[in-house]
This record gives sequence, structure tokens and C-alpha cells, in this order.
Amino acid sequence: MDFKDYYKILDLPPSATQEEVKRTYKKLARKYHPDVSEEADATAKFQAVSEAYEVLKNKDKRAEYDELREYVNNPNQFQNAGAGHGRFNSDASAESGLDDLLRSIFGDQGGFSGGAQGFNGQRGGTFNVRGQDIRYDLGITLEEAYAGGKRSLRLTTPGGDKTINVTIPKGVTQGKELRLKGQGELGHGEGPAGDIYLKISFLKHPLFEVDENDITLVLPVSPWEAALGESVEVQTLGGKVNLKIPADSQNGKRLRLKGRGLGSGDQFVMLKLVNPPIETDADKAAFEALKDKFNFKPLDGMARPV
Repeated sequence: MDFKDYYKILDLPPSATQEEVKRTYKKLARKYHPDVSEEADATAKFQAVSEAYEVLKNKDKRAEYDELREYVNNPNQFQNAGAGHGRFNSDASAESGLDDLLRSIFGDQGGFSGGAQGFNGQRGGTFNVRGQDIRYDLGITLEEAYAGGKRSLRLTTPGGDKTINVTIPKGVTQGKELRLKGQGELGHGEGPAGDIYLKISFLKHPLFEVDENDITLVLPVSPWEAALGESVEVQTLGGKVNLKIPADSQNGKRLRLKGRGLGSGDQFVMLKLVNPPIETDADKAAFEALKDKFNFKPLDGMARPV
């Protein structure tokens, strides 16, 4: 894994004050935040500036990073120095100190082997550092979540654009993370690559509302379909099925289609009574006949304020 110059990422000189680091990070975070940025590589840049800030905002971590940066940029200065020069002389305690320093910057991501000069290949061994994990949000349709499927995605990573193939498992739920092993940033030395994690979110559906694993469909029905009962065709994520509307159903009644939701969930069908339009005198007369026939006043059953 290449050494990352956090000052270049934030476009700051190494002499920048802590306040300048904080102010610049806020500016860049607003610019590259994936929720608002329109730049194609916004996610990768947001991750990069956030990583840089995590190190440089901490005075102790920054001091260690500055020392490692100097070592990487000027290795001969340390190789030719006598004992007692800085942290990177050849004794065991200095090598151990560099191990600690690398872990403080890269995290405990994998095996570190070899001595301090092994970092640039000058003496026995190399530092093996596991590559960093990368996280993205992946919006999928409810149909994909229900039946599963495959996607080919083009992602912008710190190492450049890459195309990956993703298998969406059947019944995947909102917020689930899919792990793509070894697809993250490359490791350093013999360290393994990191992983990519795709966090699942559901795209808005024109027909269905989601409640965990259950889905709901609002079904418009006529007054006579609700009153007399009817067998109707309704849409599900797996295709159309027949649904029996019981006689004397009321507006808002919920009917259940077992196992037609996501995973172990169900589909609910909520009835919404819709009156036909009155376009002619005959239409009006038909409604007046119903009024006279039933003499029905639903408001009479409501509690009235005292």
C-alpha cells in the first residue's frame, strides 16, 4: 500500500496549525459528502479527507505521522545516522517503535515484519500491511431484494475506477452489508487487500411501502367490490396473484398474502374504497336510490363533543 501524504490530500503545508487542519477538513467534507456532492469520485475523496483528518487532528498521532513522513521521504538520512538518531536507528527498540507508529497510522490491519529499514527494502524483510476496507451505499429495487440478482458496478476507489460483479442474495434486508472479500485497497508488501462493504438501501417503489420484512400495497376497490366481495388480481414482488376480497369489507381493511414479502415477511393489501364518478343524471339517480334504500348515516355512530 502506497504511503499517503495527508497534507497533500488536505492541500495543506506541513506547518499548518491545528485550527487550519480543522477548518480545511470541514470545507472539504462539505464539498465531497456523498449526500450532496455531484462529483463522480466524491465518495473516495470524502473517505480520503476523513482519514487524513483522523490522523492530523490528534497532536500525538500527527507528530508520529510527521516523523514517519520524514522517514519515507528521506530514508538515507536515517540509514546513515548513528545510534541514537531519532526513532529509526537500527536497534530493536527503534524497530519496535516504528511498528507502533505504523499501526497508529494504518490501524492494526495485518502482519508487520522486518526492521525499520525493511520498510524501503534496505534490510531484511518488508512491512506487510493489510489494505484498507472501503464502504459504499448500494440502492436496489424491491424486486432485486425479493428474488436476488446480479449487478455489475463501476466504483471509484482510492486506487482508481474498477468494475466489480455483485451477487444480491435473495431476501436481503435494508441496512444489510454485503462483503466483497479482497476487493478493497491493495495491501503493502505481502499484506492482503482489504474488503469492500456494500450497505443495502431500498429504492422508492411506485406501489409498495416497506416495514422491515413486510410490504404493503394500497388497492383501490369499488363500493360493490367491497360490499359484495370479489376476486381481483393484485401485484406482488413475484408477479400477479388472485386475491379474494371478503364481502362486507370496509375502507382500510388489511388482507394478508403470506410469504409474499421480503425474506420471511408478508405482503399486506390495504383496501381503499373509491366511488365512481357521477357524470350523468342516471348516475346521480343511482346514488339517490342507494341513499333511499339504505338510509345509512355513518356519522351517527360517531361520538359528538359535549
